[in-house]
Amino acid sequence: MNINTKSRVLFNDNELVSNFRVLIKESNINYSMSDELLMCFIHARKGDVQRAMKLLNNYVRMTKQYPKLAYLCPLRVKHVLDSHFFASPHREQNGCRILLINLRKWDLHICSLEDVFLALVFCFQRMVSELDTQTNGIVLILDVKDLSLNHVRQFTPYWVKIIADIAQDVFPIRFQGIHVVNEPRIMKVLVAIFWPFLSNKIRNRLFFHGQCFATVHQHVDPACLPSDYNGCMKSMDTMRFSSVFFESEYSKIFDCFN
Repeated sequence: MNINTKSRVLFNDNELVSNFRVLIKESNINYSMSDELLMCFIHARKGDVQRAMKLLNNYVRMTKQYPKLAYLCPLRVKHVLDSHFFASPHREQNGCRILLINLRKWDLHICSLEDVFLALVFCFQRMVSELDTQTNGIVLILDVKDLSLNHVRQFTPYWVKIIADIAQDVFPIRFQGIHVVNEPRIMKVLVAIFWPFLSNKIRNRLFFHGQCFATVHQHVDPACLPSDYNGCMKSMDTMRFSSVFFESEYSKIFDCFN
């Protein structure tokens, strides 16, 4: 038995997985999926196997439409991770995994939007292998300082739809909050592009702080944040995020879709 520490829902893993496998057998999905993977989808939908089934169908459909998701390996995204694009310093006060995304590091000569997107999905895959992240979700902090028109031009309708789908209806992860900081004026254009594709739930969990980190602290304890955002931890630039993946065993629960 597992306890969802966020909502205090008691899950009977064996029963839920059994019920989920019945639904999968009735579908056209023929992958050899581990119980661990199935629990990712179940937790993402708070124990509702019918909704978990819908989420799984969406994920399988996406891997067929965009096969690179199914063949995602560490070396494919290592150059992005090594660029200090991402950091995950701590869990916040409610147990959510924090993921910092530092777009200040986005050099278009080194990383395409596809590179960044695949690295982000890779991070999600690794994080969702943690039970605490499955049950409590994640908090994103998106630093968009130095975002330029050239960056915004990368977000074609094709990519906007894929990114929005992954965040809402495809990947088995729960976003408890998305906090945008250091946004320049051009960010308004990017938000306008994404806005029609976002659900009301995501819109209500999206916050724009500018350079007012005190408002970030109203949501995330500064003890869990780097000094870049007036937090108590070391600078984000010094965090060795890629070592989380390359110095520990990489979870392969999503490899069944290869």
